[in-house]
Amino acid sequence: MEEKKDIIKKSLGCRLFQGIVTGLAYITFRPKVFWQDDSLKHPNKNSKYVFVCNHTHHFDAIFVASVLKKYKPYMLVMTKWYNKMRIGTLIQWTRSIPIDLNSMDSSWYTNCETALKNGSSVLIFPEGAVARDGKMLEFKPGAGMLSAKDGVDVVPVAIYGKYDMLFGKRQKIMIGKPIKSNCPEDMRHSKYAKQLMKTAESDVKCMYNSMVEKYGNIGTYY
Repeated sequence: MEEKKDIIKKSLGCRLFQGIVTGLAYITFRPKVFWQDDSLKHPNKNSKYVFVCNHTHHFDAIFVASVLKKYKPYMLVMTKWYNKMRIGTLIQWTRSIPIDLNSMDSSWYTNCETALKNGSSVLIFPEGAVARDGKMLEFKPGAGMLSAKDGVDVVPVAIYGKYDMLFGKRQKIMIGKPIKSNCPEDMRHSKYAKQLMKTAESDVKCMYNSMVEKYGNIGTYY
């Protein structure tokens, strides 16, 4: 239990480090943000969501978390990165929750619930890996389960760009409209979670394609 508290409750030093990382991300990648729902620009203290994004690069988590800084999102990070020497220590100083995709360990779920109860949001990449074969991978239902059980709306997010540092084109991101989470009483959470993720996956693809139409195909997806 103590380990889970340490993951969620960060010290003043961690909060300062998070602020530095956010500032560096803005300077380095110069995000251009598109909002499909303007109300999301100005969250109140009760605003919390499960943000789900496509996964194109290892910079995605820091980039998206920086754009959504007002929501204080905890990002899911694979344990192989979370526990690494040096880089893992830096990751642990940010708002991050480790997840082991190769085991039945459900501590990530408990930690996500704790983050939501504490007023933060959660940032998840439901593909489970960086898309390397030229197509967006199918969204796994874990984020949908979290949303279905706790009644927290899902917000789809589409990332577009090649992360040109300092120079070149700005990294682009589109924040979609919230998908209401209201699991019917006669439906299993697991079934409803799959429906939520199918809708979220479709929304992310539509948003990504809209940026392709406007800015051209950069080769992330064929």
